[in-house]
Amino acid sequence: MSFRSFLCADQRGGITPLMLVLFIGLILTTGIALDLARYESERSDLQNALDRGALAAASLSQTLDVETTVNEYLDTRMLSREPLSVSVISQDAIDARRVDASAIYDMDTTFLRMAGMSDMSVPAVSAAAQQTEHLEVSLVVDISGSMAREFTGGTAFKRLDVLRSSARNFVDAVLTPSAIPTTTMSLVPYSGQVNAGVMFDYFNNGRVHTYSSCTEFVSEDFDTTALPAANARAQVPHFQWFTFEGGRGHAADWGWCPSDDQSIVPLSNDPDALKAQITGLIGHDGTGTPNGMKWGLGLLDPTTQTLTQNLVTAGAVNTDFADRPVAYNTPDTLKVLVVMTDGNIRYQQRPGPQYYNSQSDRVYLANNRLSSSRATLQNSSQRNADEALQSNRFLALCSLAKQSGVIVFTIGFDISIGSDAYSEMRACASSPSHFYDVDGLDLDAAFQQIATNITKLKLVL
Repeated sequence: MSFRSFLCADQRGGITPLMLVLFIGLILTTGIALDLARYESERSDLQNALDRGALAAASLSQTLDVETTVNEYLDTRMLSREPLSVSVISQDAIDARRVDASAIYDMDTTFLRMAGMSDMSVPAVSAAAQQTEHLEVSLVVDISGSMAREFTGGTAFKRLDVLRSSARNFVDAVLTPSAIPTTTMSLVPYSGQVNAGVMFDYFNNGRVHTYSSCTEFVSEDFDTTALPAANARAQVPHFQWFTFEGGRGHAADWGWCPSDDQSIVPLSNDPDALKAQITGLIGHDGTGTPNGMKWGLGLLDPTTQTLTQNLVTAGAVNTDFADRPVAYNTPDTLKVLVVMTDGNIRYQQRPGPQYYNSQSDRVYLANNRLSSSRATLQNSSQRNADEALQSNRFLALCSLAKQSGVIVFTIGFDISIGSDAYSEMRACASSPSHFYDVDGLDLDAAFQQIATNITKLKLVL
């Protein structure tokens, strides 16, 4: 055949067999890819359901049987409903639970069966654990006069009402039945000062009046995490400086030092006792956040063990906790400090000594507001300087807490961004994510988030 004849020959259909082979190969390859994509999608769906089930089953607050819990979550899968082969193993201790779970089923293939693979096994393996560490928690809450008022904007809710509800919920979330044997919580309500309550006589070097029971800290107390030595501090005078909120119809009592029924509850694992004290909180004078911080941190400091043993003897602390607070950075113990405020730190006003050295003086100031002429800080420049000092004391304690391994959560409640309170509480927290800036009813969500972070429920595979 000549070259010309070759070019002119009819070659229609000459490439069809090759194209057919290539087309079938393309279809098969695409189909296999679709089968594999479906396999990965179903495996991911199964894994997610198993992870959720393992987490729920491992929770120490979970009351359902672990197998039932895991299977209920597996039933929520979005994709295949093929019968599962499931294995669940649970390991329980008083303060811990671990759940290991696996599941597998056979997924029918569509295109891979052309290659002799009619099904593929879809497996998932998960494990979750919750370890209730030995917990020492200090809950430091603001009961200043402004807390007795309504939220900014004049809503019907008062800040103290929301605090009482949220703090009670926090107690329940942390002191669960399984956590009670290994957890202590100290409640520290503060206004201008903190009522030491049952601990007052331990620190006091002489009671001057019977109106309230606050311990007067000195400058060096803010340079250490420890509380003062026994019988080493004076009593705070009982007086009122700012306008009395009770006279405005708010739930408040007289005094820079809170009344004795607003005192600290130290090292307790009794949720009912803590919640009862929280329910009774009312407003008082001043905002002495450094004093609240000092008590909260001191009740986490290991040198407080001597005081704890005195409290055990007095029946104020459970005998199981006579060795608390334990040393910082003890491997199985988590120390947590939660500090909440609704406003800026204020200066520490006091009556001049010459106006508080007789019984008649003390009676007078227990019934009449302190005037500038009788006060130690008599002008605004003195008060501003003292406010700066109090802020530095607070931040110094925050640094000491973090250096000692204490986890610090802070809550700014109905405060303004850019205010001193916002800056101080944000700087005090262990990290920006440990600071909560909340308004109104969101306070409860902040407390719940902190409680969740403390309980440390996690996947371990």
